[in-house]
Amino acid sequence: MAKVDPKRTKEVLDRVERERGMARGWTRIMAERDPDMMERLHDVVMHPLFRRDSLDRKFKYIIMICLNAFQFHEFGVRAQTRAALKMGATEDEILEALQIVGLSNLHGMSTALPVVVEEFEAFKKAQADGAKS
Repeated sequence: MAKVDPKRTKEVLDRVERERGMARGWTRIMAERDPDMMERLHDVVMHPLFRRDSLDRKFKYIIMICLNAFQFHEFGVRAQTRAALKMGATEDEILEALQIVGLSNLHGMSTALPVVVEEFEAFKKAQADGAKS
C-alpha cells in the first residue's frame, strides 16, 4: 500500500463531513487508504444530489429512499427518509414511491416499509416536541 499523507486524509474527511453531514466507517477506511479515491467517490455523489438542480431535492431524496430499499440498506432508508421529510416530502409521496419499487422488488419495499414508518413517527414527534418549546 502506498504511503498516505494523514493531512490529506483529514482534509478529505473534513470535506465529506462538512458537505454530507457525516462520514461513515467505510468512508474513513477508504480515506485513510486512498484519500484521492474517496474524494472522487464523494464528488460523484455530490454532483447529482447537490450540484444539479433539474429535480427538486425532495424528489432526489425520495429516489434515494427507493434505491436503498431496493438494496435492503436500512441505514440509507432511514437517513434519506429523514432528509426527504425535512425537505417537505409527505408520507403519501414516500409511500407511493415505495409502492412503485415494490412492483419490481416486493421484498425491498416490504423490508423498508416498517423502517420508513418508524421515521415518519419520529419526525412527527420531533415536530410536536419542537412546537411545545
